[in-house]
Amino acid sequence: MIHVGADLHQRFCYFTALDARGKQLRAGAVANEAEALRKWLRQLPGEVEVAVEACSFWPGFRDAVESEVAELRLVHPQRVKAIAAAKLKNDRVDSQTLAHLLRCDLLPEAWMADPATRELRQQVRLRATLVRQRTRLKNQVHAILHQQGLRHGATDLFGRRGRSWLRTAKLPPQARQAVDIFCHLIDQFSALLTDQDRGLRQQLKRQPQAQLLTTIPGIGLYSALLLLAEIGDITRFGDKHALCSYAGLVPWVRESAGHKARGHITRCGSSWLRWIMVEAACTAVRTSPAARAWFLRLQRRKHKHVARVALARKLLVAVWAMLKHGETFDESVFAAM
Repeated sequence: MIHVGADLHQRFCYFTALDARGKQLRAGAVANEAEALRKWLRQLPGEVEVAVEACSFWPGFRDAVESEVAELRLVHPQRVKAIAAAKLKNDRVDSQTLAHLLRCDLLPEAWMADPATRELRQQVRLRATLVRQRTRLKNQVHAILHQQGLRHGATDLFGRRGRSWLRTAKLPPQARQAVDIFCHLIDQFSALLTDQDRGLRQQLKRQPQAQLLTTIPGIGLYSALLLLAEIGDITRFGDKHALCSYAGLVPWVRESAGHKARGHITRCGSSWLRWIMVEAACTAVRTSPAARAWFLRLQRRKHKHVARVALARKLLVAVWAMLKHGETFDESVFAAM
């Protein structure tokens, strides 16, 4: 077996190939073009396995080389750096390190999402990006009104009543032009979001697990699909703690000589999963008696932000249990957790 470490970049990839004894057979930079990558791997004698760090380009790399290799391993970048910390760091050293760790079977592997999960991720992340861009535009309008010392009485400035007020508000010419342009862009983003929501509703019909998750307080159509996209196969998590750690919702712990210290949450893992669970916790406090009671009890001892994150973690435990066992949300069970 030939062991190849691939240090992947946007425009090129640096390969290092080792034999079973660790002797270097070949090394060099290759353009990130499918045929060039395949040609380099074809010149190696025998079966080939490749290790590459997880990055935004790995799906394209996988599609390009998968037909030429016996096995492709996706590596956890943070963990491999902890194993092979070195003062000298460049493309050649990184690819050599990956190849040696692959040969010794010491690689901390990452999960490779299947094509269907990757497509769902792109869809739900697109919607989140559109919402964030629309929110930035709305904030720009609010900023202009604040600069002009104007206050509106509408509940929603961009609703029917708010728009009517906004059209008649007395603004200087440049401010009026900016507000009109921002409102036009907001309407365009809203139309795009309507189309996205239509597609997501079709996805929900094909995802029974997503319908199950919508029984959780604070989890709606979009949140349920985002959870499935970010979690993927629930069986890859050995227990609830593994899923919470993947979301970065667990506190860091340092223990030495009998002394243990805990800090803030690690924030490692899926930032999308962490974000949607905190959003769900905010909604659950308003809609679920059990979640609100648990939150208020913790808030007496902790800061409200800490309590909110703790509730997000507790809700994620419920997500793990429901996906694992196929059960619907139960308020009484949640209160006893």
